[in-house]
Amino acid sequence: MADKIINAINSFSTFQFDKENNRIINLKSKEDTNIDEFLDIEFLLDNNFIKRRYETNFEIQIVK
Repeated sequence: MADKIINAINSFSTFQFDKENNRIINLKSKEDTNIDEFLDIEFLLDNNFIKRRYETNFEIQIVK
């Protein structure tokens, strides 16, 4: 994934991109997750045609 997209994801307070596992991790519990940030990340991934699958606790696995 491009550094520009990774930097945008890492700018959120609730989520962080894990380069080692190619995954967007949620730093908060389910109840404390910022849903607006999750939707912003979804929009970013959609606009860049990035394939993904969803995991528990609002985590996103990037599919190559």
